[in-house]
Amino acid sequence: MRCADGTAPVGVIRVTGGVWRGRRLRTPRGDGTRPSSDAYRESVMQILGDRIHAARVLDLFAGSGALGIECLSRGAECVVALERARGALDAIRRNAAELELDEDRLRVVAGDAYRAARRGVPGVFDIVFVAPPYPQFRDAGHRVRKLVAELRERLAAGGVIVVQAGSGDFHAAGLPGLVIDDERRYGKTTFWFLGAPAS
Repeated sequence: MRCADGTAPVGVIRVTGGVWRGRRLRTPRGDGTRPSSDAYRESVMQILGDRIHAARVLDLFAGSGALGIECLSRGAECVVALERARGALDAIRRNAAELELDEDRLRVVAGDAYRAARRGVPGVFDIVFVAPPYPQFRDAGHRVRKLVAELRERLAAGGVIVVQAGSGDFHAAGLPGLVIDDERRYGKTTFWFLGAPAS
């Protein structure tokens, strides 16, 4: 079951593959966070494919932490999950505890994702997820584009930024230093896969 916008009803998401396939994940209460449906997350993981193995992952606007946990389940080295909502932070930490994930595998950071590219989260990453609540695209789409452009400097060689947005709410073309590797539309949701151009 999924909602018309491709999100999952609260409290019914599960890991879709890897060592924790089928494990249920807690989601924040209320409607401030709308996790992607299991089918959409599974599709994203299939597109990323071998890139996930041993990857360093940054999950911005992490919500329940499901995208990062999906990567860990499939062999990612570590995930940094950044979120500012208290309920979402609690959900990520409970999911980490139930899966017996320590800080070396899943580091939970409380903070503003829009500042992450400049400070607060050190290092470079192989996979970066950018999935703000959809109203932020409609109300502050320019901030999201600026954030994605800044994240280019945080990508390892061959890395990818995955942006999830309502179809028509985000324009991936023309971002400096990034090219569209793939674009997938599922109903009212679109995922863009952005990487550095080949040298």
